[in-house]
Amino acid sequence: MAIQLSLTELDTERWAGLETAHWSSPATMVPRVLHRLAAPGPGGARPEDCELLHCLVPEPGRPVPSATPVALPFLLALAADPATGAARAPLTALLARLLRAAPDLPERHRSHALPLLTDPDPAVRRAALPLAPDPGCLLGLWRTEADPSVRLSLLLALAPTGTTGARAVLAETLTEDHPALYVAAVHGSAAYDPDLPVRHLDRLLTLLTDPALRPCFDDVWYPPHHCEPLTREHLLWSVYGLLAHRPDLQSDLPRHLLAAADRTGDGRLRRESLQLARHHAP
Repeated sequence: MAIQLSLTELDTERWAGLETAHWSSPATMVPRVLHRLAAPGPGGARPEDCELLHCLVPEPGRPVPSATPVALPFLLALAADPATGAARAPLTALLARLLRAAPDLPERHRSHALPLLTDPDPAVRRAALPLAPDPGCLLGLWRTEADPSVRLSLLLALAPTGTTGARAVLAETLTEDHPALYVAAVHGSAAYDPDLPVRHLDRLLTLLTDPALRPCFDDVWYPPHHCEPLTREHLLWSVYGLLAHRPDLQSDLPRHLLAAADRTGDGRLRRESLQLARHHAP
């Protein structure tokens, strides 16, 4: 593992004199976690180890802790190394959060992180999207990306930018055959046109209540800054939220969903419909 060569430098750093962003996480813990993440085999990298390193992210309005610039090159090397395994995606998410929270860090660190946007691993590419320097970069990635889960995450990242290109992508994706991408385009467009979900409600309900289409929503809808995907049931609640400005339609939604569940024999849909109805009841 190539990273082992640079990790020998960890032992020469004076971690005892450095600080993290959290008093409960001493800087001397950081090299131990980095060594564990770099260790090959079953005893090596664990995604949960990355949680310990969030102490390197500065609190809003606070300066970058002194341990962060020392640790950052190792974080970049580990995230880029395929041998790091399952920890690469959470490490990339940590890097994205850190670099966004610390704009004064040297520009070279941002440029070294950019290749993660085109990494062979879709999970890494999804986690790296916040590293995109501008909407133009996101649009370029959209034109070349083939993985549905990354395309959906790209759509959710593009929508808030409000650029002409982003709106064109949303409009194009409203004609998308992939159910999850279409539903994501409806969600992304609602910020600019709150009545668009109302106009598309019939198709939304058709797609979200068809048991045969349920697998199309599995493992593709990753909200920004989340490592776990949303399920179809989560999306029923989000559609409910999109109708907040139309109380008449919002109050009818659980009834429509329940009728579809009874018609198709979909037990999961029925349970979620009843939960929505209880939530909506005064």
